[in-house]
Amino acid sequence: MSVQTTPKRRLLLMATLATLAGCASPPPARVTVAAAANELRFLVFRGGTAARLGHNHVLRAGDLRVGWPAAGPVLSFRLDALDTDPQSVRDQLGPAFASAVDNEARAGTRANLLKALEAAVHPEVVVRTLQLLGEGDRRAVEAEITLHGVTRRQWFVVELAAKRARGEVVIRQSDFGIQPFTVLGGLLAVQDALVVQFDLVEP
Repeated sequence: MSVQTTPKRRLLLMATLATLAGCASPPPARVTVAAAANELRFLVFRGGTAARLGHNHVLRAGDLRVGWPAAGPVLSFRLDALDTDPQSVRDQLGPAFASAVDNEARAGTRANLLKALEAAVHPEVVVRTLQLLGEGDRRAVEAEITLHGVTRRQWFVVELAAKRARGEVVIRQSDFGIQPFTVLGGLLAVQDALVVQFDLVEP
């Protein structure tokens, strides 16, 4: 059975529906929270008697992969994917990294780096957590670092907050069989010790 409506009644019905639609509560907004990115970087310091002519460098692991087994995080990345002197990171590191590094200098640093690390032979770095000691938001961590075909154990301190782990550790290139880069008989050189900084977020 159908109900006949006059034009006047149809107009009234449409007006009523429009009013109801305007009063209805809008659907809840979808909130998208961007996942925090894991970050690992190396701070490389100039050395030699003519160090002032060189630059300090920062290298960021561009393809950092992080697994979360029960023992603790396992990190891996390829040396040929290191991001050399990204300006956004240099800007965060203060006066020691304030000098400008152009594209030509970045390319040269990258080439020297990959050669010194023998990246074609040992392309990947792996850091595996062995144990976590202590209580509270500062813990002692022992990790196993495989670099340049050499595996060594290293202790460092990590700060924990919720599911986030931050810290830094000093490693020496020579401990992994790497000869720090030098030119001009050592007038310009890269210091043996590197600072490794990390910021990891467990999913």
